[in-house]
Amino acid sequence: MCGIKYFTYLVDKYLILSFINIMIKSLDLLNKLNKNYKNFSPQIILEESIKKTFNKKIVYICSFGTESAIILHMISKIDKEFPVILLNTEFLFKETINYKNYLLKKFNLSNFREFFPNKNDLEVNDDKGELWKENPDLCCNIRKVLPLQKILENYDAWISGRKSYQVGERKNLDFFERLNGKVVVNPLANVDQNFVNNYFEENEIKRHPLFQKGYLSIGCTHCTVKAISSQNPRSGRWYNKIKTECGIHYNLKK
Repeated sequence: MCGIKYFTYLVDKYLILSFINIMIKSLDLLNKLNKNYKNFSPQIILEESIKKTFNKKIVYICSFGTESAIILHMISKIDKEFPVILLNTEFLFKETINYKNYLLKKFNLSNFREFFPNKNDLEVNDDKGELWKENPDLCCNIRKVLPLQKILENYDAWISGRKSYQVGERKNLDFFERLNGKVVVNPLANVDQNFVNNYFEENEIKRHPLFQKGYLSIGCTHCTVKAISSQNPRSGRWYNKIKTECGIHYNLKK
């Protein structure tokens, strides 16, 4: 093997081994975190993640949906200047925007930012705003997945409000997951519906305006209807479609 080829071979081998080593360390970290915190409350998991594990490199990606207030309230007891971000698809219910304003004011959260889809992406792929009809996956990719990727360039981890009782692809949630090079923290992974209902009542937090009308999970106006089944809170999302998730919780295709 000539000198240049051999050098290239060594570099490639080093990069592959380095990547494998990073992945092993990441898995070790996740396993350790999930083992250490399996018996802790959501509040403790959240506080430790914010103050110790990820320090300043973690953010809450908040939908301001029917149950988002729980994590927001917990965060307000830890750090009112903690970063909270809304991915505004430009198709949100007006009730969601009003609820966002209510929660931010009630909990006195001062570090809120709102991100919108890239204008060029919309002009190229969705100039009429009707992509959701023809290709909801691409619509979600442009309006949520791509903006989230950009945001997470500045963070090592992000907080999600997913819960295992929401069934479907969320059934076997861990508190800590690895996704697209970032750690996703799911402090509410193991709570049940009773915990959620009691939390709102005990802390005197108003529910989302659409919750009482039968919307148990809320996304964009075009792709959200009232829940079809009370046993499946997300049954009103992308009704009559195979699609069940917007895509921000999927591993991105390379």
